[in-house]
Amino acid sequence: MANLTTAPHEFIAARPSWLHKVFWRRYFAWSLRRHFHSGFIAGEDNITSNTSASEGAALPTIYACTHASWWDAALTIELSLGQYGLDAFGMMEYKQLRKYSFFSRIGMFSVVREDPASALYTLRYAASLLRNSARSLWMFPQGELIHQDMPTLSCEPGIGILASYLGRCKIVPVAMRYEQLREQRPSVWIRFGSPFVIDGSEGVREITSMVSLNMMDVRDQLRSDAMREDNSAYRTFLQGSISMEKRFDRIMRR
Repeated sequence: MANLTTAPHEFIAARPSWLHKVFWRRYFAWSLRRHFHSGFIAGEDNITSNTSASEGAALPTIYACTHASWWDAALTIELSLGQYGLDAFGMMEYKQLRKYSFFSRIGMFSVVREDPASALYTLRYAASLLRNSARSLWMFPQGELIHQDMPTLSCEPGIGILASYLGRCKIVPVAMRYEQLREQRPSVWIRFGSPFVIDGSEGVREITSMVSLNMMDVRDQLRSDAMREDNSAYRTFLQGSISMEKRFDRIMRR
């Protein structure tokens, strides 16, 4: 890869394979249907073509997503491969990717957040994958699992560094939320916010602050909709198992 120094010992590159993508997309789709009652999604018009309207040039997209559950990664795979057919990549902790190496075959590469030099290598690697392309990257810029109802939301500087490496890119804030109220199994709510373009003139702190504020706005709107149980603006993209009581009611009607 251009502009990369020698890879650190603890690094695993992405090795995407069409066959692996087909298999694991089907597996995670099945798993989501098995464990969730339903899934709702809004803001899909913000998943636009990865090109610059003014120049018609390829413009990579970073999907900056909240991170409140283990299920987030499975959902990004379903969204990328099952819903939208994105040419997408993602970061995964080195220890986890080494253990579950098949994730590299669907576009995951490793990061060691605790080692600054290794983390910077990963960001340069990510930039080399995305630069001058229409590819996408799913990123959880908070850096760790954070409860979905924390009053504030702040991102680590990694996303700002990556965007500055790219020079020009599009960032789309994404929020995911999990609710369990009227059904035996939980529902997942997802909302895509309005994209904004980084043109290379912004500094790392400015980019990081912009991402944090936009993610918090989308998260708060999603929370408001979910708490009011207002899914009128959402598409049902996932329909899973019904609750035990509804199964019982069907049996009794028969």
